[in-house]
Amino acid sequence: MNVEYYTGVDERLDVPVVLPPYVDVVDLRDTKVLIVDDVADTGHTLALVREHCLDEVAEVRSAVLYEKSRSVVECEYVWKYTDQWINFPWSTEPPLVNPEDGTVVLDA
Repeated sequence: MNVEYYTGVDERLDVPVVLPPYVDVVDLRDTKVLIVDDVADTGHTLALVREHCLDEVAEVRSAVLYEKSRSVVECEYVWKYTDQWINFPWSTEPPLVNPEDGTVVLDA
């Protein structure tokens, strides 16, 4: 699922918004799902995805690189805990561009 919430440093929309392509929920009742995100800051994005999955699958767990103390979701798998703002390269650096034709490289 693609969910947008942050619009800048500590600036966010009123609520997380699910963006296309949308998940086509088929019969997943026996499926175990791992939700992965870079950071559980407020946790609202993870909570939205988790709630979407809970009624459709057998089990839902979450994994993040960083979890902040204010997160409304406690993830099962966390690399580090912090309350600092984190700038990830995929959020701050421009996309890779093919030097031959100037197209954006989608898979580096």
